[in-house]
Amino acid sequence: MKSRPPEDPALHAFLDDVADVAADDPAEALELLDEASPGWQDHPEIHYFRGDLVWTIEGPEAAEPHFRRALAGNPRFADAHHALAQVHEAMDERPAMIRHYLEVLRLDAHDDIGAGIGTKEDQRFIAGVAEAVLEDLPEEFKQRLGNVPVVLEARPAKYLVQDGFDPRALGLFEGPDHFHQRGLEAAAAPSRIVLYYANLLAMFADEDELREQVEVTILHEIGHYFGLDEDDMQRLGLD
Repeated sequence: MKSRPPEDPALHAFLDDVADVAADDPAEALELLDEASPGWQDHPEIHYFRGDLVWTIEGPEAAEPHFRRALAGNPRFADAHHALAQVHEAMDERPAMIRHYLEVLRLDAHDDIGAGIGTKEDQRFIAGVAEAVLEDLPEEFKQRLGNVPVVLEARPAKYLVQDGFDPRALGLFEGPDHFHQRGLEAAAAPSRIVLYYANLLAMFADEDELREQVEVTILHEIGHYFGLDEDDMQRLGLD
């Protein structure tokens, strides 16, 4: 569960307990939600957490009404928009998916300003981790990787999200992969690896977790460069 903490400290503590239980037993966690204080039962966070648990137990279609109730209580609830986008993706409803993804992009970018996410120091840290990962690659891979640059951007561009790209993605490989570069195609679309630093920082506040995730993301995108598909990378622990 990646929901932002609610303003009510007591509700925050209760949902932390629910999340801890959910890691081992989603059904038991759902029962805990049902026992929440009556004053909390219609809180957007409660609806969101219930939707997350129902998805795990029953699937996306069953979860959809709970995410919609969360948005009814708070139309600016970016996590609920993101969850609904993923529901629509699972149900092959692409226009609705994109609509919610675009709202996530807008709301997250607005929240970045208030949260102070993405300072120069933050960006230097992420860039330094990325450089270290590339430096530690076996020489064979470094030679084949060549001069593919790693660049930092805050979040995915709007045109990517309009094409169905997840606005909370952590990274992206752009360009033809190593095994399909041919003449003008390679010149027209040079390869690069993009790290979305605002997404990384929003999801991983702990420095050690952030470092680990930057490493995994870089290796994942390098896997795309070498033509590995998602199944290959899951098998190698790069998903």
